[in-house]
Amino acid sequence: MKRFLILILVGIMLTGVLAGCAGKQSVRKDVELSEVLNAVKAELGEDYYPNRDMELSEVKDFTGLSDDQIEEFIAQVPMISVGVDTFIAIKATEGNGDAVYKGLEKYRTYLVEESLQYPMNLPKVNAAKVVQNGDYSFFIMLGRYNDEIEDAESDEAREFAESEVARIEKVIGEFFK
Repeated sequence: MKRFLILILVGIMLTGVLAGCAGKQSVRKDVELSEVLNAVKAELGEDYYPNRDMELSEVKDFTGLSDDQIEEFIAQVPMISVGVDTFIAIKATEGNGDAVYKGLEKYRTYLVEESLQYPMNLPKVNAAKVVQNGDYSFFIMLGRYNDEIEDAESDEAREFAESEVARIEKVIGEFFK
């Protein structure tokens, strides 16, 4: 009789554990891209330099993505082309999350490996990152400039730029918890 009760209790506990796991996997998180952008702007304050909205055609040209892969997007760059700060947030259409990530990664790779940049922008370009959370992908090339670092190609400059991108990645991550 004891064994029978123990088996029933173990069965009930396993059912509860498995039901709890299944619930977490089936939840789909919808995030407002404008809220993410506002949080990024708040984090950077005066050091958020993009001030021009990009058109969808620009985003598609840079990434190779098509209309049917993009459900919603927000993209901003500086009006003056000397700056490189860029924020792109894309919600992919159903089943296209990986394709959108790859398109943004293609753009990042182009900037790092092929584009010509002013020396002051090299750390920021090299620190650029693409982050994916399900159907949402973000291109992050943001952060303040550190005028105290004279050598733009130094490890110190790279580490500083990477830390700025990490700040933004953390802000974005909060929306997907």
